[in-house]
Amino acid sequence: MSLKLKRFQKKKFVDVPSTSGTLGASIQGTDTEVIKNISPPQKEPSMFSGFENLQLGHPYKIWVKYNNNQPAKIIFDGEDVYDLKKAIKNNFPNDLAGIDAARIILRRHGEEKDLNPGFIVNQNFENNSSTPLQVIVNAPVLLKRKREISPENLSKIVETAIEKILSQEKYEIIQASNISETKAENIIDSLGLKNLKFPAKDFQPIDPISCEPFVWNKKIDEAHQMSSVKKWFKKALVLPKGFQIRDIHTQNHRRQLRNSNFTLTSSVDISIGPNDINCVWIETKKKKKYFKEVQIISELFLIDKISVLKSMAVLTDCKNNWVIYFFMKSQTGNQYLASSKIDDRSIALAIIKQFVLDEGKFIHDKMGKNITYQVNLPKPLKMKSKFLEILEEDNNKMADMIDNMTEKELFNMSMRKRLRIAKMSC
Repeated sequence: MSLKLKRFQKKKFVDVPSTSGTLGASIQGTDTEVIKNISPPQKEPSMFSGFENLQLGHPYKIWVKYNNNQPAKIIFDGEDVYDLKKAIKNNFPNDLAGIDAARIILRRHGEEKDLNPGFIVNQNFENNSSTPLQVIVNAPVLLKRKREISPENLSKIVETAIEKILSQEKYEIIQASNISETKAENIIDSLGLKNLKFPAKDFQPIDPISCEPFVWNKKIDEAHQMSSVKKWFKKALVLPKGFQIRDIHTQNHRRQLRNSNFTLTSSVDISIGPNDINCVWIETKKKKKYFKEVQIISELFLIDKISVLKSMAVLTDCKNNWVIYFFMKSQTGNQYLASSKIDDRSIALAIIKQFVLDEGKFIHDKMGKNITYQVNLPKPLKMKSKFLEILEEDNNKMADMIDNMTEKELFNMSMRKRLRIAKMSC
């Protein structure tokens, strides 16, 4: 003990210079002991002795690389690896802004070991663009179910869930020929469509088609005269090669309108279109008094569903009474159910022909075929369109099931199954 005391010089008491304010005065007024010329005591060896020569807190130049980005240099003056993660987040705002620092993993170049978040950052971290730190983002941890679902059984589970969902939806099946006007109006309203009627003069100028009216056999019903009706349309329209007019009155068609919970079914008499593709359906009646416009409105929905082309539905007695319907879209995106009543068969046939030729031009151009005919499309038909059902954006029928899947299970689903789920859950 005496040897240790000899190493220290005699303590001296000096006045401490006053700082500004009362605080300095109060310090000066106390008996403050200042030790001068005292050698620092020897440090005891510790677990941190290996870091004595490291300059903690000094700014370091650290290169990092995230994903497919080019290596980036960060000037880091923080304390530990966790602080470095936060600095990296700020350096990649577009990629990591919404990522928690706790989900970021850092690894040295070429190593597979994660750096401990509490590890002190020092000059050993300084590197170059050829050996950047690897930045990895952990996927969010999903809650584990009591048992995992094997990928082999996943498709069966998904299909069962879809069938259960769809079985809960009640669709009223309506025959187009039996639909009431009130129900038809309700369907149109539920689908967000607006009615738009065109007078016949709006389709001018157009080259009329001159032909004799079709003569119905009063003793035979319409269905047994469809072969003759088909020949009459062929003779009247004189379509170029690559177009077909067919008798399809024995075929049945169906469409579900999801927003209105109706399933429409119908058969129609005559179809016209390029190759084997329908774009115009024609419903024929012997007399105007048998006309039912809601029937061809329903049939327009049906052909629009079946055909890849824009579609038209026509109701006629093949004389001078014609009603045409088609879908139209304005430049502002509004959808319309467009219609026109025409009492001149030469004009009605000309409108149908130009509609068919224009749709044929579209499909033949896609097929790389030479187009040898001219199209003179009337102005209202230039805005014709396909009908797009407006689906509810907040339809979450599949959300609970998909949210409960692990990433591995989702990854193992085939693309076909994913598309099927997306389509059927709408």
